[in-house]
Amino acid sequence: MRLFSLVSCLLFVASLAVAQPATVSTIAGIPGVAGYWDGPRTDALFMHPTWLDIGLDTPAQYSCENQLSGFIYVVDRINQRLRRIAPNGDVTTIPISTRVPISNLNVNFGSAFGGGIVVEPPGSGCGCGVYARGIFIASSGTNQLMLVSQDGQLAARDDWYPIMGTGTAGSADGTETTAQFNTPIGIARSPLYGQDRLGSGIYNNWALYVADSGNHTIRRIGYTLSGEACPQPRNFRTLAGSPGQPGSADGRGSAARFNYPRGIAAAVDGSVYVTDAGNHTIRRITADGTVTTVAGEAGVAGSNDGPALQAHLNTPSGIDVDANGNVFVVDTFNHTIRELKNGQLITVAGQTGVSGFADGDASSAKFNAPVGLKIAPDGSLIVADTGNNAIRRVLLQH
Repeated sequence: MRLFSLVSCLLFVASLAVAQPATVSTIAGIPGVAGYWDGPRTDALFMHPTWLDIGLDTPAQYSCENQLSGFIYVVDRINQRLRRIAPNGDVTTIPISTRVPISNLNVNFGSAFGGGIVVEPPGSGCGCGVYARGIFIASSGTNQLMLVSQDGQLAARDDWYPIMGTGTAGSADGTETTAQFNTPIGIARSPLYGQDRLGSGIYNNWALYVADSGNHTIRRIGYTLSGEACPQPRNFRTLAGSPGQPGSADGRGSAARFNYPRGIAAAVDGSVYVTDAGNHTIRRITADGTVTTVAGEAGVAGSNDGPALQAHLNTPSGIDVDANGNVFVVDTFNHTIRELKNGQLITVAGQTGVSGFADGDASSAKFNAPVGLKIAPDGSLIVADTGNNAIRRVLLQH
C-alpha cells in the first residue's frame, strides 16, 4: 500500500508538471449572430469585427491619463462603429464626432478587411484625462487616418489636423493635409513611451506605420513637437514598396514589392512585420527599409507547418510580435492562428481549412475567417473572429 501511495503521489506531481494545453474562449459577442447591441459580453452583438487593439496600463509618471489596462478596442466594420470591451466584459460604443464642423468627416471602414486601429501607449498624447491618449483608426473607405480621443471626439493637437490624408486615393508623401493613401488598413506604432523624446523637438524613433494596401506599400509617419510640446505625427513618407506596382520582390525601399499588405506590427528592435496578404507571406522590414520574406512562399496559398520559408499561409491578416520576437499571425482563410518562432511556422489554434465555431482545446477549436489579432498584457491572444461576429481569446500553452 505504501508503494502504491508513493507511485500515485509521484504520478500526481508529474501531472502538475505537464504543460496545460492552449485553450480558446469567447470574450464577447454571440457566435454566429450578427447585429448591433451594447451591453454585457454575452448579450452584445457585432457585425464582422475586423481589427482590434488593447489599452496598456498607465505607469505612475503618467497618472493623469486614463487607466485603460485591459480595455479592448474593436472596429465593428459593417456596423461602422468603434466598440470598446471593458475588463468586466461590458461592451460600449465610442461615438466618433467633432465639436467643430469639418466638411470631410466621413468615417468609413471600407470593404472586408478595412479599418485598422492602434491605441496610443502611455505618455504619447497631450494633456490629461480623456485627451491624453488617442485612438488612431483607418477610414479605409475614404483613404484617410483619423485620431480620436477616448470620448470619440477628433483629437486635434495645437495646429495639427486630426484627419490625415486628403480623402482622394493616391500615394503622395508630405504632411497630414497633403499626404494621400489608397485603402489604408493595418496601423502600428513604435512601442516607445514619452520619455524617449529628443531635445531637438523630434521624438526619437516615434512613428506610425501603415499598410497602404491599395498602393502595395508601407508608409512611415514620423513625429514632431508643437510649440506647446504636443506630439504630432506629421512627416509622411513611403518606407518600402512602389506605389501601384504589386509584386513579391525583397529589397530595400522602393526596390521591394508587396501585394495588398494588410496587417502590420512594430517590434521592440525597430523592425516591422507585415502580413503580405496577396502573396500569402510574412515580411520583415528593418529600420532602413530593407524587406525580407520570413515565412511563406510568394503566390502559393497553403497550410503546412514547418521551416518558415517552406511552410504556407492563406491570406494572412492580423499580426503582432511579443517582446521576445515571436510573431503571431491570423491565417484568415485557413481559419487558424499561426506562430513564427525560431524559424518555424506552426499552427497554435484552429483546425486548418475548417471554418466554424468551437471553444475549448486550441487544436479542436474553430474560427471563421478571423482578421485582427493583438497580444494581451498577460500573453494571451485576442482575436477578431470576423465570420463568427465574436471576439475570442487564445490562452497559450506555457
